Amino acid sequence: MSHKLVRIALFSACTVAISISTAAAATCISGDTLAQYEALGATGCQIGDKIFSNFTYTDSATGGAIAVTAAGITVNSVGPGQSVTGSNYGLAFDGSWTALNGQTNDGDIGFTVTVVNGAGMEITDAGLAQTSGITASGVASVAEQGCSGTGCTPGTWAVLTLQYGTVDAAASDQWLSATGSVTVSKDINVVAPTGSFAAISLVTDTFSQTAVPEPRALSLLLALGLVAGFAFRKKFQSAGV
Repeated sequence: MSHKLVRIALFSACTVAISISTAAAATCISGDTLAQYEALGATGCQIGDKIFSNFTYTDSATGGAIAVTAAGITVNSVGPGQSVTGSNYGLAFDGSWTALNGQTNDGDIGFTVTVVNGAGMEITDAGLAQTSGITASGVASVAEQGCSGTGCTPGTWAVLTLQYGTVDAAASDQWLSATGSVTVSKDINVVAPTGSFAAISLVTDTFSQTAVPEPRALSLLLALGLVAGFAFRKKFQSAGV
């Protein structure tokens, strides 16, 4: 009986450990287009401990500028050592938002970021960076808004990058109230008044977290450990050890 109890306890502990670390979505593929990411829908894809889902995109252009479509944007994953602020996970959107001599070009990207297993592993920071270039009075900016949760309306917090005149704020970050999921919407915008030029070629988003193990999972593993220990003790007592 004690052998059976030990096997059950150990099997259960392994099952819990595996379930905690099992990915809920396929790995995000670097080099796919934003249109392909949109097609992932609510399932999304995973980078590290985060799932990125519910991608949306709209574009607009004036003055003869060429609008950048979702199929014209390459998405790459960002991991530790490549992020805006620290060892975080995120996405880099590689496009060509360009305007010159009276043109404007705009793209709006939205998505949701959810920490795998939700509670206990909370996002605490959003990082944003742009790679851009301007001449004369050109303006290149990325304005991102966000909110906590899936399906919420972004606007609770915001982060901005900007290149205009002598201002070159190419990277920024925003501390957040700890949360297991955020929804973001970013407006990528270049404006080129007459005689000027503006372009953005890369926009990078990263998200940090506070690593706190789930209390329920820890409690269950501890309980299973106690059961296994009790079973081993009973075994040794019955053997006269």
